[in-house]
Amino acid sequence: MINFKRFEANFNAISRFGALKGGGLTRLAFSKEDLEARNFLVNLIEENGFKLKIDNVGNIYAIYDDGCEPGEKPVCVGSHIDSVPNGGFYDGTLGVMAGLEALTSIKEAGIKLKRPLWLINFCCEESSRFKTATIGSKIISGKLGLQRLHELKDEDGISLFEAMSKFGLDPQNLNDSILKEHSLHSYLELHIEQGPVLERSDISVGVVSGIAAPIRFEIIIHGKADHSGATPMNMRNDALLAASHIIIAANKFAKSKKTAVATVGYAHAKPGVLNVVPGEVRLGVDLRDIDKASLNELNNELRNFINELSSELKFSYEIRELSSDEPVKLSEHAINLLTQEAAKLGIKTLTLPSGAGHDAMNLTKLASSVGMLFIPCVGGISHNIAEAINFDDAFKATQILTNALIKLSNE
Repeated sequence: MINFKRFEANFNAISRFGALKGGGLTRLAFSKEDLEARNFLVNLIEENGFKLKIDNVGNIYAIYDDGCEPGEKPVCVGSHIDSVPNGGFYDGTLGVMAGLEALTSIKEAGIKLKRPLWLINFCCEESSRFKTATIGSKIISGKLGLQRLHELKDEDGISLFEAMSKFGLDPQNLNDSILKEHSLHSYLELHIEQGPVLERSDISVGVVSGIAAPIRFEIIIHGKADHSGATPMNMRNDALLAASHIIIAANKFAKSKKTAVATVGYAHAKPGVLNVVPGEVRLGVDLRDIDKASLNELNNELRNFINELSSELKFSYEIRELSSDEPVKLSEHAINLLTQEAAKLGIKTLTLPSGAGHDAMNLTKLASSVGMLFIPCVGGISHNIAEAINFDDAFKATQILTNALIKLSNE
């Protein structure tokens, strides 16, 4: 039922927007490239005869409800099309285009549905620009309010609220974009794994059991800028030296846990010149785990270490909270359904957790059943211009996705 050539052609077409000469793409949320890709998606939605809705914060909905029973909750599929800087083509975008192909194929086949189908392209899933991930799905689930839109800013000092407004959206009326709890019947998402497990297991499709959550914060370390030649070692208050201890500690504490990971994604030193002892450093910290208790323990250990280190090395600091999400377990019903539909198609699957966050994690209170499918990425590489897949795997996963959407719609 899936049209492989159309699916691949549409995917390749949307991949032009933000594509880099050396491979990969940069398509930051609310950028010119994002707008071009969004306009392309909107045109495809309308050309295929779906109803179009764009909410006040930029989430795009394609709605197919021909012949459905009135008042039934929708079955949803979705992901995102924004990217990290110098990222790959497949992260997020593959899920959106797979969802569009699924809806298009179901419509073409004239399959009778009880519940409507929605495709959702969530805005600003990546944290690259505003240091907070899954913004569109957080907003519709009531997890991110108007004040935070003003507080979250990019490196140029542009707030999320300003970026949305310049994009022609209406973030002031954010509340109109929020969906009621349990207003959706179900939600499915297809994504690349962003890790090496499926490829090393030689399995084309993974069924996701749960999603790890990040706690993210920025540490600003205040030392003292001094002349690098004239300041004795025992008289320095080196902010970058303090930062190095924190980076090592984050790595050490995460390794002591079973499933936790810790990343310091950036370290910006000031004044940032060769002959001056750094007087200030900003660190971006990303802690993740699929186990809530372990994640909280890691968070507390690192913060306690920073506090003790500040007394030892005589620096002051402040911590700016960026986000704090909770790990989620996905629906057993969705896991079983996706596994069963794969088996009917003769496709072998592996059930595995997701170490990366996804929009699906914010849908668990909106939908009674939430599930995800993964496909392998070459070398487990993602958030990188070298990101690559075997499109046959995407085709297999989209077949499973389509059949599962039909089943959920007619439950």
